[in-house]
Amino acid sequence: MQDKTEFSMALDQKLDELIAWSIKNTSAKDADLRFSDFTRLRKEFHKLATGNLHATEPEPEPEEGGAQYINDNPAPWP
Repeated sequence: MQDKTEFSMALDQKLDELIAWSIKNTSAKDADLRFSDFTRLRKEFHKLATGNLHATEPEPEPEEGGAQYINDNPAPWP
C-alpha cells in the first residue's frame, strides 16, 4: 500500500509540474489558465495511471443521446 501512496505522491508532483509549465507557457494569453482548470484531467489521469478503469462512466447508448457510431479503428500507418 505504501508503494501506491508514494506513486500517487510522485504522480501528483509530476502533474503539478506539467500543469504549472502549461499555464506559464500557454500561447493563448487570453485563456487565463488556472490549476483548477485541470481538476477533471487530474482525476482521469489518476484513474488511468492506477489502473482503476472501472471508475470511468460508460459511454451512453444512442437512445440515451450517445453517438450512433464510434470509430475505434486505428488510422493506417502513413
